[in-house]
Amino acid sequence: MFNIKKKPAAIPTLDRIPPAFLTVFVPQDLLHQAEQLDALHACVPEGRRCEIQPASAAAGVSPESEFLLSLFPNPADLDPLADLVLAQRSAGRAMTLVIAITGDRLVALGQWLERRAVQNRLGGIRLMLEETVADVARRLPQRLQHTEGDNVIRTPTSTEVENSPMRNLFVISPETHQLVHRIRGFAQNGVSRACLLGGPGSGKTSMAYYYYLVRGLGNFVSVNLLAENTRDKAAIKSLLCGHVAGAFPGASARTGAFTQARDGVTFIDESHDISGPVMEVLMEALDNGQYLPYGATAKRQIDCAVLFATNRSWTYLQNAVNLDEFTRMGAAVLQVPELSAREEDMIAIMGTVLAKLGSKCTSWKAPTGLSGPAWELIRNCRWHGNVRGLVRVLEAAFVDTTTGPAGQVIAAEEVQRGIELWEPKTHHSHQLYAPTAA
Repeated sequence: MFNIKKKPAAIPTLDRIPPAFLTVFVPQDLLHQAEQLDALHACVPEGRRCEIQPASAAAGVSPESEFLLSLFPNPADLDPLADLVLAQRSAGRAMTLVIAITGDRLVALGQWLERRAVQNRLGGIRLMLEETVADVARRLPQRLQHTEGDNVIRTPTSTEVENSPMRNLFVISPETHQLVHRIRGFAQNGVSRACLLGGPGSGKTSMAYYYYLVRGLGNFVSVNLLAENTRDKAAIKSLLCGHVAGAFPGASARTGAFTQARDGVTFIDESHDISGPVMEVLMEALDNGQYLPYGATAKRQIDCAVLFATNRSWTYLQNAVNLDEFTRMGAAVLQVPELSAREEDMIAIMGTVLAKLGSKCTSWKAPTGLSGPAWELIRNCRWHGNVRGLVRVLEAAFVDTTTGPAGQVIAAEEVQRGIELWEPKTHHSHQLYAPTAA
């Protein structure tokens, strides 16, 4: 018989502690509520760990974690963590800050986002709007994915007006990041024909302008076919190709969109009305890369990129013209995701819109955010009108809240009335604008 001696248990050493994956910064009143916080530990991958830190330690901590979670913070205190994430990303490390905010601090978050956006210091963040730790834990795994690039694109309110005020296109949801990455690739690799598909108010013009920013050439010239007489070939030819002096009685020379854009971008919006005379004018330019100004004798080379945008489906476009005309468009497709699939962008839009509305109040007491039930109504809405529809609903709910019995937050009743006004569940146009995969 052999005597088998048991080896003494190994003493844990620092180098055997699993690497941190998630560091959570917790407000003082939650620090000792271990049962609630335990649910966050289950969100990390096997073999990694979750660290819990007091929110007050955020300014002096340089965590090694891939992800930081700021749990129910005062948004005014977020700068140290956001700056840390930017610094780590600049150094080539993957780090993301997840901000979990409660509805009553939504306006404060909007003010913080706006300030960071103007300073070009908004990157590496994910957003959550939840009321309890359990809600955060349930949805946190969806946020524990890194995204690349900045969280905002600054674009002019009016793309062709000099010194136009700037606005923010938030790029926080992964779906928006994927689209922006695709657009950036198009612009950097010589794809000069593309069609942006997306519902009304989904941000097609802003995405086209982003393509122009990445391209970095010429001018951005926008043509809205809905505002033009698309049945008059001479008018469309003059609009796109320009005309020479004397082309018709009393005419002086006009610079068309292709000439004005130079080697930049001609953006043709509402291009579901691209049939008939519009397509006749475009065919030569798209097929041969040349155009003839109305009344001119010599053709010119088209140097600009041509981007189309429509709120109709690709099938609708195919059926609007014959196949020979359609294939001359030569457009790769960029599908702009619907707002209902971009929850984190929605949170940023709500916060900044409500902050802007509140900043104009003098005699009214502006609400600080939304109630939990109000957010659930917005979260579960289809949003056929996308960003434009959401803004209208928020404006209506804001006015009802501030002119009624003043509440600290916008209640579900106000949001429901706004939805009934501006985002009805049934409408004849819903089928017309129904998104269809390309």
